[in-house]
Amino acid sequence: MTCSLIFIRDLDNQPERKEGIEGARSEYSDRQPQLAIVIGTANRMREAWVLNGFVTANKLEKQTLEEIKTKLTFDPCEESHRLHSKKEEAERLKNAKVVLQKLTDGDFERERICWEETSLELLKTRGVSTGLTDYLNEIEERLVPIIRRDR
Repeated sequence: MTCSLIFIRDLDNQPERKEGIEGARSEYSDRQPQLAIVIGTANRMREAWVLNGFVTANKLEKQTLEEIKTKLTFDPCEESHRLHSKKEEAERLKNAKVVLQKLTDGDFERERICWEETSLELLKTRGVSTGLTDYLNEIEERLVPIIRRDR
């Protein structure tokens, strides 16, 4: 029987974190009991992944997204990797947490919809630069075969 571990971490603009996690996984690859380690590293933060899955659900959300896109000059859902975590007032609009707050009105249930109801295809397309695509591929390659085998 294989045990599974899913490890998710924000990179906070420190790609060496991912290298360290992958190195730790490789140390355990040949040990018993067999351990399937799935790694998810959000570039730069988890909010980028939520934004990758944001699809407007109503007129107000569409209007809010259009206003944000105009101010940023890019779509924060398609290019959330361009956002950051700076808190200075002049940079606030490019803060991923601020953008997510504006789009979801701080509603965690609305955030949940972004990762549970958005198609995997769209998440993978948008998530290339945020690490989300890599994470979804890890799930497919490392976890899904174990689940199928254990049935």
